[in-house]
Amino acid sequence: MLFPLPRLQLKLPDDAYTDVPACWWSPDRWIAYNLALYDLYYAELRAAGRIESVSRRTFLAYLKGEAGVADYSTGRNSRATVRQLQLLTRRSESTVHRCRRMTAVFATRTVVFTGRQRTLAERLDSWRRGDQGRGWAAVSALHESKLFPVDNDLVETLLDQGFGTPPERSEGSSFISPSNSITPLQGVIDRRASRGKDTKQPRRKARSYDSRALLVASRCRADERFPLWIRRLGPQGLAAVLTRRVIDGGWTVDDVHAALDQVYLSGKKVLDRPRDPYAYLAWLLKPIPIDEPPMLLDRAREVAFELEQLAHDRAHREQLRAEAMAKVPAAPDSPARAAARATAAKAGQHAIGTAAAARATADEARREIARLAREN
Repeated sequence: MLFPLPRLQLKLPDDAYTDVPACWWSPDRWIAYNLALYDLYYAELRAAGRIESVSRRTFLAYLKGEAGVADYSTGRNSRATVRQLQLLTRRSESTVHRCRRMTAVFATRTVVFTGRQRTLAERLDSWRRGDQGRGWAAVSALHESKLFPVDNDLVETLLDQGFGTPPERSEGSSFISPSNSITPLQGVIDRRASRGKDTKQPRRKARSYDSRALLVASRCRADERFPLWIRRLGPQGLAAVLTRRVIDGGWTVDDVHAALDQVYLSGKKVLDRPRDPYAYLAWLLKPIPIDEPPMLLDRAREVAFELEQLAHDRAHREQLRAEAMAKVPAAPDSPARAAARATAAKAGQHAIGTAAAARATADEARREIARLAREN
């Protein structure tokens, strides 16, 4: 044999990925997406007994190892074995299995081919090629979940904080190189003395938030009705949690407080010092639809009551005027007509001061009704 034969490779059928969701955006986003799912749903799923105990640090190490062997552009063709993941994460075999079962519950990893032993023909072909493998590893695709919704702002926050650092790029090879391997020259460069500020790295721009969301966030921090851990949150991080609700749903401070009241009234236990307060607040507000603020009906009832009160006052004034005019005799110079003129003039002077305020209140009520109708 002049040239050695390449290693035997298992080819999947053409329709292997037919029922698999679309490809991922990138390895780092898939890692951050799974961390967001962990932050939002781990406590609830763990209490329900649907997932097993896995620390966040261990889950992050597993995610980096799993994403490191998938196709970089699609997230498919991930053929990492349990042994390889053990070496990468430095965790036991049972821990790796628990992490994989957690991604199965999150629906972010779909197995398109279950591992199996090689057939006799495959083993003979492997022996001729010098391949001592006795089985095939499972093949899976990594993607985002369709079962558990995740706020994109939370994923972006995790990416900005560096929690979703991508692993080394791989094109689906079963070989995993250590992520901390560097050349000796690179090590010398990293250990050299500082020569001043590095101007080659692009400056990171600060994220901008909507002014309405920042206003609601600042009012929440100043409102004593909220728990202390909410009032201690940073205004920008709190605005990131409330941005979609404020912009798309028109939420106010009263809506946020009423939403938390609904959580308390439902009997759900609310933590006093959550580990990740921003993700925990987003999880508390998640069951309430964005386009249905809790205080929307109360505001509509207040506007309707004000309009009804204005109409009632107007009808009462018209009734008093009609009764006064009915008592006036036909003679133009009679004492009763003079007394009626004096009463009408006095009532008119009293009504002049409140007419402008009534018109302004009615205009504001009409604008509020129009705004609520547009939003609904």
